[in-house]
Amino acid sequence: MAKILVVTDGVYGYRIQGTVNSFGKKNKFIGIYKIEKPQDIIVDEIELPEELIEKFKEADILLVYTQHPDNTYEVCRNAREKNPNIAIIVATCIGEGQKKELSKFDAICPEEMCLLDENTVGGLINKYPKLKEFLEEFGSPKVEVYIKNNKVEEVKVIRTSICGSTLFMAKLMKGLEVNDIEEFSKKSAMFIQRYPCVAGKIKLFKKECKKQKALDIHRKAILNGIKII
Repeated sequence: MAKILVVTDGVYGYRIQGTVNSFGKKNKFIGIYKIEKPQDIIVDEIELPEELIEKFKEADILLVYTQHPDNTYEVCRNAREKNPNIAIIVATCIGEGQKKELSKFDAICPEEMCLLDENTVGGLINKYPKLKEFLEEFGSPKVEVYIKNNKVEEVKVIRTSICGSTLFMAKLMKGLEVNDIEEFSKKSAMFIQRYPCVAGKIKLFKKECKKQKALDIHRKAILNGIKII
C-alpha cells in the first residue's frame, strides 16, 4: 500500500483525496497540507511547518502542487532529506530549468499529470518501488471500452488521471451510440471538459494548450481500449 501525501500553496491538489479514496486499492491518501504562498517572486527563506516535515517521513508518494518555485524547492529538499525512500512528483514544474534544479532530489516532473507513466519515471521506478503501486492506478489514463451492437456496454477504468477526470468520463460514456470510432473517441474525451480539466490553469507560462493535450490523451486511451463484444 503506497501512502500518498499532497502539498499545495493554492487551489490545486484538492481533488486527489476523492480520487484516491474512491479508486485506490493499492494506494492510500494520508493528507494534504497547504503552505503559505509568498507574494514576492524571490524569497530569502521558506520555513515549512514542523507537522508537514514530520509527515514526509510517513509518506511513500509526495505530490507537489506548489506554484511558487521557492516553495517547490524547499518542499522537495525537505522531503528528500527526511525520507530517502519517498517518491517525489511535481505537478507544477514550470520549465526545463526548474526540472533540472529539482533533479538533485530525484523529483519527477511530468509535462502533465495525465502523461505520467512508467516511461516518464524511467529508472526511478526501481529506486522508489512504491511508484509501481502508484502507477498501477494513477497516471496516464487506461480504459477498456466494451461495445456491443454499436453501443457502449461498459467502460472499465484500469488507470485514472490523478485528478479523477478519467473516472468522470467513463461514467458518461456508458450507453453512447458508436457509429464512427474516431468521432466517438473525440466526443467521449470532450466529457473531461465538464469536470472540468485544470491542465491549462496549473502551468500558466506554457504557450501550448494543455487542456487540449489532456483531451487528446484521453481520446487515445479510448481508441486503445475499444473491445467489440
